[in-house]
Amino acid sequence: MNLKIIISILWLGSMFTFAQNQNELSSQIEKLNKIYAQSMIDNDTKTMMSLYTDDVVSLPSYQPMIRGIETLKSLSEQVENSEWKTTSFDMKTTDLIPAGNFVIEIGNYKMKMAGPGVPDWSDEGKYITVWQKQDDGGLKIKIEMWNTDLNPWLQMQQSEGEQK
Repeated sequence: MNLKIIISILWLGSMFTFAQNQNELSSQIEKLNKIYAQSMIDNDTKTMMSLYTDDVVSLPSYQPMIRGIETLKSLSEQVENSEWKTTSFDMKTTDLIPAGNFVIEIGNYKMKMAGPGVPDWSDEGKYITVWQKQDDGGLKIKIEMWNTDLNPWLQMQQSEGEQK
């Protein structure tokens, strides 16, 4: 067989495997994101924490960096026990980038919450999640960061203007 043909066959085979792995990763992350979203709606900290590594790093909007599962769990339990409730949460993956034992996910989110004196509050934004491959083949969140697309200061200014 000609060396060019062999190289072409190997290249096509690797491209097929890459596409197949991308589809498998996409399906796995979509499933995990649905579990994550439902655990937010259900205020289910236990299920949510099962999706993270013990040494997770979380970088939320308008808050300091959070390091470690115990700190994240404590803060999540505070939200769970508050009067604020997530009423809907949707995530849409836009990019998946495999990188060795990690998968970088980039996407957009939309959510609604209700709380004291605020019956319906909406937010939307973008996020990046670094998933770490586990020994059992599963994925867990190693690093996460998100921020809103909505400018809260502009919203406050608009509310003040409407009240005048």
